[in-house]
Amino acid sequence: MKKKIMMLVLCLSVGAFAVGCSNNDTESNSGSTASTAGTSSASSEEEIPIVDEDLPVSECVTLGDYKGITLDKEIQQVTDEDVENSISSNLMATVDDPEATVQEGDTVDIAFVGKVDGEEFEGGSSDSYNLTIGSNTFIDGFEDGVIGMKQDETKDLNLTFPEDYTEELAGKDVVFTVTVNAISRPQELTEAWVQENTDYTTIDEYRQAQREQLEASNEFSAENTLESTALQVVLNNAEIKQIPQSYITLGEQMHEQMYTSYASLYGVTLDEFLDQYVDKDAYEQEQDAYARQVAELSLVINAISEEEGWTTDDEDYISRFNTMVQNSGVTEEEFVEQNGEESIELSVNQDRVLDLVLENATINEVMVDAEGNPV
Repeated sequence: MKKKIMMLVLCLSVGAFAVGCSNNDTESNSGSTASTAGTSSASSEEEIPIVDEDLPVSECVTLGDYKGITLDKEIQQVTDEDVENSISSNLMATVDDPEATVQEGDTVDIAFVGKVDGEEFEGGSSDSYNLTIGSNTFIDGFEDGVIGMKQDETKDLNLTFPEDYTEELAGKDVVFTVTVNAISRPQELTEAWVQENTDYTTIDEYRQAQREQLEASNEFSAENTLESTALQVVLNNAEIKQIPQSYITLGEQMHEQMYTSYASLYGVTLDEFLDQYVDKDAYEQEQDAYARQVAELSLVINAISEEEGWTTDDEDYISRFNTMVQNSGVTEEEFVEQNGEESIELSVNQDRVLDLVLENATINEVMVDAEGNPV
């Protein structure tokens, strides 16, 4: 499969805020600058005309503040419970005894089909689902019904949806046909287990290492969210007056490429993937929204690039381009052929804009809990 790295980089950055963003969400994460932003392109999406001609960026965008903005970098705190949950997950081991039965605390890989009045219902089936017995993930009686089953055993569970369930299923009788694919059971945390299964000697060393890994993971997530928020604030601060069709087309191509990558994971073509897994109308609506987000962000990136006087002959541009080629694993000629010069330039400049914005921003680090509340 071709490694179209550049387009994917842009897709990831845009995708983080392409759906469900609002001015209020951005204001809560960006301090005073976002609260004084001008017309948000997201909120005025329907008002921005799309034009056929390729106009200069200066006729399409009026930039707002992109230097000196204020951002909150929200880092989720690692709790003792988080550490213990991580360790418990690592302690899970597959039960090999074919006579073993499911017990409270086990995690079982199950296949199930749910039927109401003899008909399957949406969201009621899975070929492989990991269920921890005792988590109360499913409706009452489901997990109790799985207790005592053996691997490869199939059983019908005759249950009833609660009255406060979804309108379509509330109070209805349901039959779940469940098959246990595999059983996993937690092992005891001992120093012998630590020494046999990790690079550490004692339980305390292992526990501390787990905490540090979780903290590093949370830091990485916070950094990614900060980058997406920074781009969103800069986009909100700009006024987009019109969008050339060529920018919309680029966004549509990126969206199609993203789904082509999904399809390849299933070993099918894009058309086959859409036929089997995706509602056509929903796909087209998503593509329209995604293409507009890509177009708006691309216009702002190009406008900042012009404002800063950047060119493809800059030493910084050339260095970033060479790094991307090296990371792609293909030759420069193949890289350009696979991605296209326009997408490559846009992606390089997106990285440059992001670095510029963050280098000139006031960033407040805020520790938050799992719900996003400051701690």
